[in-house]
Order: sequence, then structure tokens, then C-alpha cells
Amino acid sequence: MQNSNSTFREGLIFGLIAYIFWGMIPLYFAQVSDVPAEELLSHRIVWSLGILLALTVFRTGATADVWRVVQSRRLLLLLLLSATLLAANWLLYISATIMHRVTEASIGYFMMPLVNAFYARIFFGEQLRPAHYPALAIIAFGVIAASILQGSFTWLAVALPVTFGFYGLVRKKIPVESMTGLTIETLLLFVPSTAFLLLRTAQGDSAFGRNSTTDIWLMFSGVATVIPLLTYTLSIRRLPLLTQSFIQFLSPTVQFLIAVLVLHEAITTAKIVAMVCVWIAVMIFIGDAVQVARVRKRLVRSAALKHDQLVLR
Repeated sequence: MQNSNSTFREGLIFGLIAYIFWGMIPLYFAQVSDVPAEELLSHRIVWSLGILLALTVFRTGATADVWRVVQSRRLLLLLLLSATLLAANWLLYISATIMHRVTEASIGYFMMPLVNAFYARIFFGEQLRPAHYPALAIIAFGVIAASILQGSFTWLAVALPVTFGFYGLVRKKIPVESMTGLTIETLLLFVPSTAFLLLRTAQGDSAFGRNSTTDIWLMFSGVATVIPLLTYTLSIRRLPLLTQSFIQFLSPTVQFLIAVLVLHEAITTAKIVAMVCVWIAVMIFIGDAVQVARVRKRLVRSAALKHDQLVLR
């Protein structure tokens, strides 16, 4: 019991670090808002690789696992697909910050659990629970209503969870440990990213090298990328799924608060409608998850009691 409690506490700490860090990432991107999104993405990939390779060297058996995956053409092609999806998601989020649309991005990430439930039904044939249908319908209504109110489709709020959800689907199918997969994904993106940065430098358009402050912030992009990913990986191995479902809403909540209170983004009627609809759907989702957990706990207790009665007989 003591070990179980210790594992839970460790998982909770790692999870809080990951989601709060992700929530605060708009503050980092605001420091480099004058750097084009494509260049910032390339720096993020290049500087992350060094940290990931260092972690690979110091982790027991990690180097051998990376070598095993590199030798498999099928795994490399699948990881190239997942790397492309991850890069697209990163690029969208960086663009959201630069375009001052962090509130819209946070709305998108609030949708993640329901997007994952939809994907599970479509791609894995998993049955949705009765509560999921009205939650998904409310999400759809919120997106449509917000689009009508602002006169254009809120594509960013939809594109972010869709791309990250597809990334999760692909990674779910790849038999590769999470940190090993991330290292190889970054390695696959390293060559085009480096080529792009060299081209920008040759053309005299590179933001790197213009002033030391920007250079430091760009180099820090590796740390800003790896720390939340690493702590997230450590948390999911230690926390129950229900706990993970609760704390994952920390990230978009912090993003939304930063967007409004620090970055001073305007809160339009369209955003309010979308956020209200998303939160109603989230409450339905959480309430259903809690109910399922209670029922399962009751069934486990009942089964344990019956087992004890049989033993006593």
C-alpha cells in the first residue's frame, strides 16, 4: 500500500509539472514572437535532439532499443508519419501564439478527451458510452455557433486536437517505447529542419545570431519541448487513467488564463460560446468517467467479498 501511494504521488507530481509546463508555454513563445513559426519549429526540433540523445545514452538499454527500431523499415516509416503529424501540431500551436489566438488553441485542447473518444469509435470500433454522444454533439454545436458568430470557421480550435489525436492513434499502433519513439521522430525531422535553418542563414533571413537574447531563447526551445514530454511519460506510467483525465485539463486552463490575463487577448462572443459548450461537454465527460470508476470499484469490492465468503466456506 505504501509503495502504491508513493507511486501515485510521484505520478501526480510528474503530471502536474507536465501539464502546468505545457499550459505556460505561450509565455515562452511570446518571447520569440518575432521569429517565423517555421524557423521556431526547426529550432525546437534541432535543440531537442541533443537533449534526447543525451538521455538515450544515459538510460539503460535505450541505445539498443533505438538501434533496434532504426533497423526496421516498417517502424521507421510509421515513425516518420507520426513525426510529421507531431511537427504539424507544433507548427499550428506556435502559429496560434504568434497570431495571438491562444484562447482558441486552449479551446481546442479542452476537446482532446472527446476527440480521442470519437477516434476510438471510428478507428478501433470501441463503443462510446451514452454520455459521450451528447458531449460530442455539444462540441459540434459550439464549433458551428462560434464559426457563425465570428463569420469564419474556427479551424485552429479543431485542427489542434485533430492532428494531436491522429498522432496519438499512430503512436498507439507502433510497438516502440515512448521516449525511444520521440527520439527517433526528432532524429527523422532533424535533417529537413537543419537544412531549412541553413537555407535561412544563407539567405540572410535567420533570426539566430542577430542578438544574444533571442539566441538563448531559441536554444531553450529544446528544454521547453523535452521537459513536459519527459515528465508526461513518467506520469502516465504511475497514474490511473481517471486521474490523468482530470489533470490534463490543467494545461488548456492555464493557457486560457495566460491568454486573457497576461497576453491580453480579446474575449469575443464567439470564444465565450465555444468555451461554454466545451466546458459543458467536459463536465459531462468527467461526470461519466467518475460514475464508471465508482461502478467498477463497487464491482471489484463485490467480487472480493464473494471470494472471501467462498474461502471461509
